[in-house]
Amino acid sequence: MRCRKILIFIALSLLTSVSLRAAEIRIGLFYGTEIESIVFSTVEGEYMLEGNGRQVAVIRRGAMFHIERTGSGLAVHDTTQSYGIFSVLEFKGVSNVNVFQVKPVFPPLPSKESEDNLAVSVFNDVLRLINRLDLEKYIPGTVEAEGGSGALPEYYKAQAVITRTFALKNFHRHAHEGFNLCDGVHCQAFNGKSRMNKQIYEATVSTENAILVNKAGEPVVTAYHANCGGITGSASVEWSKDLPYLVPVTDPFCYRSVHRNWSKDIPTATWNNYLAKKGYTGESAKLCTGTESGRQKYLCEENNKLLLTDIREDMKLKSSYFHLEPGNGTVVIRGHGYGHGLGMCQEGAMEMARVGYTYVDILMFYFRNLTLKKT
Repeated sequence: MRCRKILIFIALSLLTSVSLRAAEIRIGLFYGTEIESIVFSTVEGEYMLEGNGRQVAVIRRGAMFHIERTGSGLAVHDTTQSYGIFSVLEFKGVSNVNVFQVKPVFPPLPSKESEDNLAVSVFNDVLRLINRLDLEKYIPGTVEAEGGSGALPEYYKAQAVITRTFALKNFHRHAHEGFNLCDGVHCQAFNGKSRMNKQIYEATVSTENAILVNKAGEPVVTAYHANCGGITGSASVEWSKDLPYLVPVTDPFCYRSVHRNWSKDIPTATWNNYLAKKGYTGESAKLCTGTESGRQKYLCEENNKLLLTDIREDMKLKSSYFHLEPGNGTVVIRGHGYGHGLGMCQEGAMEMARVGYTYVDILMFYFRNLTLKKT
């Protein structure tokens, strides 16, 4: 029995090690868009096109291939010939460096450049595009998409660690759709290969394989947002989930940001109608359930409680960190910050980097009781 337990422990340890050291990640491109046709072209290197598992063509730099959905199949042609109809297409990079561009034709959308390989199939009557690439090649594109191209190296290092940790923690989020993560804000924004700032690549390399882990050595939920408004939130308030590393942190570094404060005027009649639909009269409704951060969780009236996160979503507010004031025929919502307020405040982190803090300082400031670990 003891030997069996040891074997089970070793097997689980190996599974955990494999998941944390995943070399390849699959990203669903243009997620949520119903794409009917695309153009594929080689930017760097050389690609082999396989259809249903057999070689169809070699795609050298500058060549363009058009792929269009035909029923449940994929029709392929270039500027000179048609290659037939296939159920699955694989664009496989065969050079040391391989970069491709994919551009949706219908509907017309901006193109994306990315590295390594692309798989195309039909899923729910639209094209499904899956970019298979090395995890460390995914990181720079996401860091640029989420953090912009005008920050300093220590910020990029912090964002790279957070991005990598998020990817591993949520590695199976879209497993039922055949890939790991999507390229939208549902996961992490990924606009393709980073081109704007070489320091982003340098930050990724210098933090290679580094993630944030809890006491059990497991990757954690590395939440981040644009601006916390002066104090970060608590997972127990924003998500009704107790995560001890996502607790309120007073943040003086984002005070001067334009996103720290905001306001929105809503006509009183509109506000009262909204509350009535939620079961409130509005006359005695008030914010309640404060935390040590000064943030509130609910709008309360007698036994009714309306989550401020729901109000934020319904009213299209920048954050759920706000209070209410009477206006001239309006209800004035005065708020702070931009985003859910949990974890790393990106504008605060950028300022920390500007005044000389290291990426480790930044991570330990926003995430409490965690450890940096090499996977």
